[in-house]
Amino acid sequence: MSMNNTLARVEQSANPFFEMGFFLLPVSFSSAEDAAQKMGALREGLAGSDDFEVFIRAQLAALDAAQPYTLSLLGASRADLLAELERAQESLPGAFESGRDWQTPTGSYFSPRPLGAQARIAFVYPGAFGTYVGMGRQLFRLFPQLRESLDVLTDDPEHAMNAEVIFPQTDDPQVIAALQDKLQRQPTLMISSGIFFSYLFTVILQDIFNIQPSAAFGYSLGENSMMFATGIWTQADAMRTSLEASPIFHERVSRRQNAIREYWQLPASAAYEEGKSIWVNYILMASEEKVRAAIQPGERVYITHINTSRQVVIGGDEAACLRVADSLKCMHLKAPYEHAIHCPPVESEFEAFERMHYWPVEHKPEIPVYSAADYAPLEMESHSIARSFAHMLTQAVDFPRLVEQVYADGARVFIELGAGSNCSKWVNAILKDRPHASMTINQNNVSDNVSILKLLARLIGQRVPLDLSVLSTAE
Repeated sequence: MSMNNTLARVEQSANPFFEMGFFLLPVSFSSAEDAAQKMGALREGLAGSDDFEVFIRAQLAALDAAQPYTLSLLGASRADLLAELERAQESLPGAFESGRDWQTPTGSYFSPRPLGAQARIAFVYPGAFGTYVGMGRQLFRLFPQLRESLDVLTDDPEHAMNAEVIFPQTDDPQVIAALQDKLQRQPTLMISSGIFFSYLFTVILQDIFNIQPSAAFGYSLGENSMMFATGIWTQADAMRTSLEASPIFHERVSRRQNAIREYWQLPASAAYEEGKSIWVNYILMASEEKVRAAIQPGERVYITHINTSRQVVIGGDEAACLRVADSLKCMHLKAPYEHAIHCPPVESEFEAFERMHYWPVEHKPEIPVYSAADYAPLEMESHSIARSFAHMLTQAVDFPRLVEQVYADGARVFIELGAGSNCSKWVNAILKDRPHASMTINQNNVSDNVSILKLLARLIGQRVPLDLSVLSTAE
């Protein structure tokens, strides 16, 4: 489906969430005893209602924010919801006793120890290179009002979001694979698309569901998305032009990768044009300490990202990367992108990165906006922000350090606003059994309506304040 067709589908005969056939059914209660009674009454009402959708809307509208607990059921039909409710009736007594959250593969969720309405929320913006073909395909159908939101950032939404690549008019696997390869090989497309989706997800949560963050931070180039999503920057078209005009992602750290060649003292070559990049990235399931110890002095391999205490990303010469992985005898996976950032060979690009990120501060958010440059909130001044981005992009990213700082400053609910769920999984691994909740708004190969309802189910279960009126209205 093209972006044109996506934006054009605004006439709805009914609530699009109901049209798409996946439903959220919450029920609140005050105690384990009250839960048993309320679930019994819910079963009678759900099974006996003449109009299934009217019953769901009434339950959504009647959600009681004053109650300490809420069970969120998800399903594609009345029968599915009744089956999920039966599972909940069997499992919730044990959840109350153990204090452990209960959830099903469908996404139904309950927390016996909800973080509560006062829990501080952090919006998390994932890296740019996770954007995928078909991402956000249903967003404009679910939320037609998003069209107007895009006017803040661009005069040409289709171009800005790379609609011809992201929203192909075919489901042919070969065509989609070719478009995905095009995305992976053109970082400017990834970055610009990632910015817009993160912005749209932020609008959906803040403006439509009234979920308000107390902090924001990003992973790698996700910091760019964060700047636009929080309103600090709005000149997305100018940023796109700057990215396309700069040699950084065309010749210096991507494609021919002349910055790397110069650092390694290699001659200029057309190798990239032959499909033979001199740089690769590998994800290693090993600790930073072990990986660092395995890298030999002068070896052309570098730690670029520390994702968790047991997962790092290395980049460099492929033979050197594989030697490190083999010496550690650890699980490893080649990353789908071949761009080089967050390492000493790109320090030569510091000033260029600085120029690329020098933009006027158009809005100073009331919440702290953190950067991996100094693992602290950014100073809201253009020169300082530009320098921070240059520092962040030329040194390794220590994601656990960033998460720990945001957590130490009070955040307890972490919501990932971008492609996939990597950051939310890493947050869980970093914080482990400490009180927190980490979740995502998007999952690859999962419909947008399902991903969003799964997120809402988790937030409701944690008793995070939100507005569900967009779900409970008939039109």
